[in-house]
Amino acid sequence: MASEASFRPAAEPRVSWLFLDLNSYFASVEQELRPELRDRPVAVVPVMADTSCAIAASYQAKAFGVRTGTQIGEAKRMCPGLVLVEARHEVYVDYHNRIVEAVERCIPVSAVMSIDDWYFGTNAPEQLRDASNWRAIETGLPVVRAASLGYSMVVDQRGRTVSQAPLYGTREVVAEVQVPERPDLFPLLPVFPYLSVLSLVGIPIFGRWRSRVGAQ
Repeated sequence: MASEASFRPAAEPRVSWLFLDLNSYFASVEQELRPELRDRPVAVVPVMADTSCAIAASYQAKAFGVRTGTQIGEAKRMCPGLVLVEARHEVYVDYHNRIVEAVERCIPVSAVMSIDDWYFGTNAPEQLRDASNWRAIETGLPVVRAASLGYSMVVDQRGRTVSQAPLYGTREVVAEVQVPERPDLFPLLPVFPYLSVLSLVGIPIFGRWRSRVGAQ
């Protein structure tokens, strides 16, 4: 029987990253602010015209097949009880900011992807930074990376970071790197034509030899 000392409680699960995407965002905000729209099919539109299209649809509207991009004339035929609401972007931006503020009390926001989706606590910027270093090593060429939501950096042909802006920071990145005139990516390239001829001649000969050996 194992001793009690050999039993250890399992480590608490940890979230390394989180992606938050709000479905039917504009329509959901309108249903939140206007109780009479709740449980009804709603389409948010840029202008009140049948030639326009839905830029958001509530879950109730989606049940009838109405989606983002559905032309309003077609949407009305698909869902006769559809309620059209003209977009109020300043309201959606306000709710966006309030959601970010609420979530940041629990986990830091790493990247704002759009008005209704975010990355939290992700190590994606570090992964992309490391990928740039490896890309330089693989190709033998310098890499210049400009990122609005990650690391802007310059990497030399050996994969060494020679200049880098702070994460999510904005500043000029200046570096001097050597660019090879002709990177030696394929050192065996001059012998490829000879190998091709050898394969065209050698493979049929080898095949006939194998056939004879198998027949014996």
